Amino acid sequence: MSYSKFTIKNFRCFTDEQTLKFAQPVYGKIGSGITYIVGANNSGKTTLLEGIWLRKDQKIKASERHGSGKPEFCLFDGSGALKRKVFLIREESYTLIADPNISNNEELFEVISSRRHWESAASSIGSTKDVLVSTITGQTPRKTQSLAVASILMKIESDEEKYQQFIKLVKRVIPEFTKWAVAYEDNEYIEYISGNGVKHKTDYLGDGVISVIRILAHLFEDNTTPLIIDEPELSLHPLAQKKLIKLIAEFSQKRQIVLSTHSPYFVAWEYINNGAKLNRITKVNDNHSIIYQLEEPSNYETLINGANWQQPFLLDEVAKEIFFTNDNILFLEGQEDVGLLRSEFSGDDIHIFGYGVRGCGNFKLALTMAKHLGFKKVGVILDKGGEEDRIFSDLSSSFPEYKTIQWNKNDIRDKQSITSIEKFGYFNIDGIKKDSEDLDDFNSKINAVKTYFQTV
Repeated sequence: MSYSKFTIKNFRCFTDEQTLKFAQPVYGKIGSGITYIVGANNSGKTTLLEGIWLRKDQKIKASERHGSGKPEFCLFDGSGALKRKVFLIREESYTLIADPNISNNEELFEVISSRRHWESAASSIGSTKDVLVSTITGQTPRKTQSLAVASILMKIESDEEKYQQFIKLVKRVIPEFTKWAVAYEDNEYIEYISGNGVKHKTDYLGDGVISVIRILAHLFEDNTTPLIIDEPELSLHPLAQKKLIKLIAEFSQKRQIVLSTHSPYFVAWEYINNGAKLNRITKVNDNHSIIYQLEEPSNYETLINGANWQQPFLLDEVAKEIFFTNDNILFLEGQEDVGLLRSEFSGDDIHIFGYGVRGCGNFKLALTMAKHLGFKKVGVILDKGGEEDRIFSDLSSSFPEYKTIQWNKNDIRDKQSITSIEKFGYFNIDGIKKDSEDLDDFNSKINAVKTYFQTV
C-alpha cells in the first residue's frame, strides 16, 4: 500500500484545508520514498502526524476545533483515489466516524514515536511483524509507545542469519556496537556485551543506541506498510545521523517513509532529486498553519547540481538550514560576500543562505525556491554591472513581495587582474575524470587512501 496525499482541515492550527504530499518509492532510486516534514517548533508538525493517526470512535476536543466547518481527515492512495476519510458524526458532535463507503478505513501507518525507550525484560512473541503493527493501535505518535523491542531482539537472536544481519545493520550506524544475548535471571532479558566483554542490561545503553535499534527494528522486518518516524535525529551524534539517513534512504526504495525532522543532516538534495518530497509547515501570525511543498527539483537544477564539484559546500548542512528557519532569509552572490558581510548582520535576526547562491544567475532560482517554501521575508543583494543590472530589474518585477537591493559598486571587494598559469591534472576543465591512459598514478593513490582507512 502506498499513499499520494493526506488532507486536513478545521483541526487545531489547520483551519483551511492543507495537503501533505507523499513521495513514491522507486526501486533503484535511493531516497525516492522519503517524505520530509520540516518546520519550526510549534508550526504544526505533530498536529499533522496526529491527524494522519486519527481513527473512528476517537474524540476531538472542543479546543481543537477551528475554522468554519467540521474537522476532516482524508488519505488518498497512490492513484489519487480516496482511501480513508475520518470526520465528525455531525456538526455538534465531538466523536469521529470513518466513511463506511470507503474500504480499508482502519489501515494506518506504522509509527515510531519520538519517545523510544524500552525495558530490557523480554518474552516470547509469535511474529515480529504482529508486534510492530499491534503497537500502533490506540496511541498517538507523540505518546510513549511500549514497543516490545526486547522481545523482538529475542526473536531475532533465535535465527542466526537474522541475528548477524541485524548486528551488521546496527554497525552501519554505530560501528562500535558489538552484540547482545538473551540472558536469564528470574526472567529473560536482553543483555548487551561490550567490546571488552562487559555485560549489562540494554536499559543502560545510551539513548542514541536505543533509538537506532528501535528504528532499525521497524526497518529490518520485511514490511511494506508506510512508516512514520518522528524526529529520528534525537540523541544521535551528527555522524550517526548521516549514517542513519543513508540506511533509511535505501529502505525507502520499496517503502514510503515519512520523516518529521529538525535536522539538516536528514535532508539530502540527492534524495529530493530522486523523488523525495519536502513539505514545510509554517504558522502565520501564530494563528493558522500552511503546508508548502518544494516543487520539482528541475526548477532549481542549476542551483542544486551545477558546478558543485568546484564548490561542494554550497548546499551542505549550512545551506539546508533554509528548510528549518522561520523566515528572514538573505541571499548573497558568493562566499566572499557571505564572509565579509556576516559580521554586519551578526546582531540581527537575519539568516544568510549558505555560502551564497554561486553567481548572480542563480538568484532567480533561489527566490523561486524560497517562494515555493512559503517564506515571506526574503532579501537579495547583488553587484552593479551590465548583467547584474538586468537581473536586478528582472528580480524586482518577478518577485515584488521580496526585497531586491543593488550595490553602487561592481564587487564586494577590490580585486586585481589575474593571469592564470596553465596546469594539468586528473580531471579536465569541465570536472570530468580523464581516460585511464591519462590518469597516471591517480587510481593507485586513491586505492592507497582506501586501504589505509579500511585497515583495522
